[in-house]
Order: sequence, then structure tokens, then C-alpha cells
Amino acid sequence: MNTGVRYAELQVTSHFSFLRGASSCEELFAQAKALGIEALGIVDRNSLAAIPRAHKIAEELNMRLVVGCRLDLAQDVSVLVYPVDREAYGRLCRLLTFGKKGGKAGKCSLTWSDLVAYGEGLIVVLLPDETDEGLSSHLRRIKTDFGHRASVAMSLRRRPSAA
Repeated sequence: MNTGVRYAELQVTSHFSFLRGASSCEELFAQAKALGIEALGIVDRNSLAAIPRAHKIAEELNMRLVVGCRLDLAQDVSVLVYPVDREAYGRLCRLLTFGKKGGKAGKCSLTWSDLVAYGEGLIVVLLPDETDEGLSSHLRRIKTDFGHRASVAMSLRRRPSAA
């Protein structure tokens, strides 16, 4: 199925995001291939655990893997981060290790300052939960701290009470 429209899904959660994702990398990439999707961005929560397996499957299926991670920071701020090179990937690994050090099992405790400290070479995408008064300050902050590597994700949400 090739419609001439190129599409990559950049916010895919695998079963490595406990209680959030349900599908394995094999299932995710097989379904994407069947739908004609050329690339998947695997962004598990506070983890890169799926990346080695996803890399292998993407190579086998001749698809592109976009390496990333969802970071749920303190003060209810969530971002997607995508390293642009090997050095940035290493800094992301160190950031995750730092966040998991001294925390409860399976928990990652990071702040915005931690992200900035380790953020060189990361594309950072803000995931706003609501359009509230805090959103404008988050937008200014991400632009100030990450410049041209800053973006914001917008999603149309349908809720039962929505008209």
C-alpha cells in the first residue's frame, strides 16, 4: 500500500513501558510495515530498554527506527527526547541512569534542570497535558533552553464529555 504520502509514527510505546504499552517491537514494526509506515519512533517511558530489540527488527524489515524516550519530569512535565548522534545517546543513557539512582525500583526521578544539564544534542518535544496558564511558561522555557531543537506536540483528544 503506497499512497505517495510518507508517514512516520514518532510516539510509539512498547511493552517495555509497564502498564502503558502492550505490544512487542516485533508486533509494532510488523503492523507498521503492513500499513506502509516507513519509520517508527520508539519512546518508552523513562527507558531505552526496547531500543536494542527495535533496532534489530527495524533492520530485518528494512525500516527506520527513530531512537527516543519519553521523560516524565517532576512537576508534571513530560517531553519526548530524540538524540541526534551517538554522543547525545550516551548523554541520554547517563541522564536515565542519574534519574534512576537512589529512587524506588522502576522509578525515574528527573527535573527540568537535569534534562538541561544532559540535553546537548537532544531534540526535545514538549507534551502539554492541558492548555493552561502554565503552558506558555513551559513553551518559553523549552525555547530558551533548547532553541532550534525544541518543539511542541499537539494532539486532538476526544473525551466522553466532549461535544
